[in-house]
Amino acid sequence: MTASATIEARRRINLPAWAREIAGEQGLAAGLALLATLILTALLGPLLDGDNANATAYGTLLPPSGRHLFGTDDVGRDVLARVFDAIRLDLELALVICALAMLVGATIGLFSGYAGGVVDLIVMRLVDIMMSIPVFILALITAVVLGNTEQTMVLAIAFAYTPVAVRIVRSQVLSLRELPMIETSRAIGTPAWRIVLWHILPNTFSVLTAQATLFLAWAILDTAAMSFIGVGVHPPTPELGAMIAEGSQYIVSGQWWLSVFPGIFIAMLVISFNLVGDGLRDYLDPRSRR
Repeated sequence: MTASATIEARRRINLPAWAREIAGEQGLAAGLALLATLILTALLGPLLDGDNANATAYGTLLPPSGRHLFGTDDVGRDVLARVFDAIRLDLELALVICALAMLVGATIGLFSGYAGGVVDLIVMRLVDIMMSIPVFILALITAVVLGNTEQTMVLAIAFAYTPVAVRIVRSQVLSLRELPMIETSRAIGTPAWRIVLWHILPNTFSVLTAQATLFLAWAILDTAAMSFIGVGVHPPTPELGAMIAEGSQYIVSGQWWLSVFPGIFIAMLVISFNLVGDGLRDYLDPRSRR
């Protein structure tokens, strides 16, 4: 189908303007479709499958079959049921990590960028120091210091992402605070907190939204990586990275399904969030509109 025919078909369907624009962003539409499929699979899968993720009433190390589509693990648990639970857990952890990083980072970035001067200088030097350490290493060090638990892993990863959010929001504030409307508000005596909350913060939402989806992709990867090395989520709780670690010892003996299926779903989650993030960045940036 040609481009003109595709556009004409969308018009005949009478989609809302925003839906037509999203459909025009192929990467964004594909990412949203893939992400929606994964979320529905995670939510509805246990209802359709009926298997308990920790039930051990099955044979051990059974290969994929009609009864167990993803096979069973070394203690007789259904891998498919565990993958469903693991996707839900990873998404929940990623959402909490992203929310904490964006909330703290945006607050510090708004304050630092608007205040300027010595405050901004001190904040940005601290941010530079934190960003000089790779995110995963910073999160790993923080998790080890705080303790080897699921909660401390979440706090550690969010702490490692916060400097990125600070820098992004601060750069937006620096460009916005010089706008005529902001200078006019200051000139008539509008309190600084009102200027920040009512004029500056809303204009950072588009950048924050796009960055949040990328944070979600990073959080999926880092959560899986930390669980893989034994920091954070521990067995028997189903988590994609931990499942790969549990199954890695059986790959050489031919039980590939224990690690391959969790790895596939990690890749699908990361790809979907990256597609959505890139698509949102293009969709929300007026300069990239076609």
